[in-house]
Amino acid sequence: MTIPDNCDTILNYIHKNMPESHEAIGEYLLEMVERFSSRQCYHQIIGEISIIAVSTLTQDGFRTFVAHCPNPDRVIQEVINEAKKLIWKKELKNAAILLEYILPYAEVLPDNQKPAKILSFRDFIEYAYYMSYISPESDLLVHPYLGTEILLIQGKYYAEKREADKAISIFNGVIRISPVNCQVLFELAEVYRDKGNMEEYRTITELCFTYAWKPEDLAHAYRNMGYFFTDSGDYEGAVTCYLMGTTWEDSPITTRELAYIREKTGNFSDISYYVAEGKKILSDRNVPFGPNPDMIDLMMTYADECRTEGNFFEARKYLSRVKALQLSDDLEQQITAIERFIEDTTIF
Repeated sequence: MTIPDNCDTILNYIHKNMPESHEAIGEYLLEMVERFSSRQCYHQIIGEISIIAVSTLTQDGFRTFVAHCPNPDRVIQEVINEAKKLIWKKELKNAAILLEYILPYAEVLPDNQKPAKILSFRDFIEYAYYMSYISPESDLLVHPYLGTEILLIQGKYYAEKREADKAISIFNGVIRISPVNCQVLFELAEVYRDKGNMEEYRTITELCFTYAWKPEDLAHAYRNMGYFFTDSGDYEGAVTCYLMGTTWEDSPITTRELAYIREKTGNFSDISYYVAEGKKILSDRNVPFGPNPDMIDLMMTYADECRTEGNFFEARKYLSRVKALQLSDDLEQQITAIERFIEDTTIF
């Protein structure tokens, strides 16, 4: 039987033909993975099959399915994504079930095979920053990030359960594995904020300024600092931080917090005041002004190396990241030149 290349039709077919015998489900799902591997909507198909697997198979059956799947990491990532959604919707019992299935994949190596240090990075630039500015290790294994992300989700689960001490312990463990990771630092900071430990909240946020290589992370760091100053009654510092954050990302949080400050104070000075005095206001409070120059230099250096080696796609990627942080017209021209070269030399 030929199945049309329509994702809804394929997904309906998969569900409709599920075997009645529970023991046959794993083999059936593997057959569906192979059968539809060349379809255009394969990413949706493997996502649906992954959720079916984790919902219908035992944990042993799921491990067998993953072991025989041609793209096991994709299956685990789909379950991670589903667990994130459940935690966001506060469906914690269902999230806990998914975590039981994927936590074994967070174990990177048996203890007797582990080198002195196992680290994990979301991106090459985090590795480069670690090796350049944080003490490099002589016996170092860089492990794929997937297992680290599972532990991060476990920490988020306990944070949502309001089990702060357990969440803190897990997040600190993730930071030891992934030390240049704003995502986990923001999660840890949030737990300390909920506990009322604002000094620790600030200390962690300061690390986020150091490690931010995404515009949204830099904006998040400024919003965190804005909240810190709001909590301490320093509304001038708070407004400056919230407005700085909008340079890189608009957020409903900023709108809400500025409305709160306006209600609390009756008003705050004209925006032009913060534009003119913002750098001094931040400096007086030991808050960075803009992205970390060391992170910018690393990305520029790597982009130049990629361009010299003819890796123009990678060069464009990192120049685009720097541009997003620095908002530079000069970089826009360099990126445009690379894109034109790619168009002229690439055969599609």
